Amino acid sequence: MTTRSSTTTPASGGLVPESHSEDGDATVPDVTTNALPWKPPPAVDVEPLPVGKWWDAVRAPAAIGERALKTLGDETGAVIQDKRGTLYWLITVGSATSWPLRGVRVLTELADERTYLGVPPVSWTTGPEAHWRVPLGPDRYLTDAQRLRGALTEADRAEYGLMPEGRQLCYRCQLPTDEPIPVDVEARTNGVGKIIYACPTHAPLYPTGQHLRTLTSAPATEHEGRR
Repeated sequence: MTTRSSTTTPASGGLVPESHSEDGDATVPDVTTNALPWKPPPAVDVEPLPVGKWWDAVRAPAAIGERALKTLGDETGAVIQDKRGTLYWLITVGSATSWPLRGVRVLTELADERTYLGVPPVSWTTGPEAHWRVPLGPDRYLTDAQRLRGALTEADRAEYGLMPEGRQLCYRCQLPTDEPIPVDVEARTNGVGKIIYACPTHAPLYPTGQHLRTLTSAPATEHEGRR
């Protein structure tokens, strides 16, 4: 759903080469968006639009995003969902930079390169391709950045447990990660299991065939330093 600089390679959200107008606010034949300060340009497919111009965006993996969406309830603004289930909220430009949450990214304009978000036509409100999970409307546009951060922080804690102290090695790439996601517990004879971690990229690839486990049991918490 996101791409940088001038790349035109299709991404998970079905990006297409940039072809929108410079002002980006051509009329959309949908009266529900007429009152908005910004609306997607008319298009027949997902279109890459630059973040940092009308809005910034926050990207969250499916498991975290779904929990946050439920927590926000009526306080959420419009939300884009790509074909992998990743969710994207639109927020006020400059209202966030980076958040220490696993797999969550704040997409904003950078000094040396431009980032694009794949935006579906306003009429696309169902999947399986990229669509507006929460449609645009006069009362559904930007999400308050602090409320969103709170909901995502709560979702991160509920889904992955407390953040371990220090960096952890990813089971697959064997590189230290600042965003360790617990994927399994290795049994030991003393009854205290060793938690196996993964980086956000490799967590979905852990060969269990199951959803990621929330490892918050008392023995594990006592064994692993937590903050």
